[in-house]
Amino acid sequence: MIDLHDIIQFAMTYPEKTKAFIIDDRGLDHSVSPFMVTYYIAEGANTIKIEGIENITQDLYPDALNVHCFISRAGAPSFPEHTDDCDVRISCIEGIKTMEIEGVEYIIRPGNDLSIPKGTPHRATNRFDSVMLSIGY
Repeated sequence: MIDLHDIIQFAMTYPEKTKAFIIDDRGLDHSVSPFMVTYYIAEGANTIKIEGIENITQDLYPDALNVHCFISRAGAPSFPEHTDDCDVRISCIEGIKTMEIEGVEYIIRPGNDLSIPKGTPHRATNRFDSVMLSIGY
């Protein structure tokens, strides 16, 4: 299983293969250096998104189109309700992830997954600290 340490280490070792963002209180993402990810995690004010994780998860998710990591503190902002153009699997790797799908809130604990079909309205509610992977198929 992959953990947050592995993800941060990969992002800092291979910044050309990853992209990092913070999500502000309006639900907008802003590009940041992968070298600043630990700073933003420590700050705890924003959700951090790291793209390019599929580069180290091929064995776990061989059919994935993309894998993104989201690091969120309780109450941290996230994207507003949206849809994706592919099926998405949410996998919690630390903490408790809360997601709202078509108006129903789901709780995902470490080791558990939640599938979101392509085109389904959803959003993260971030009621607890969490680290999760969003795996696109």
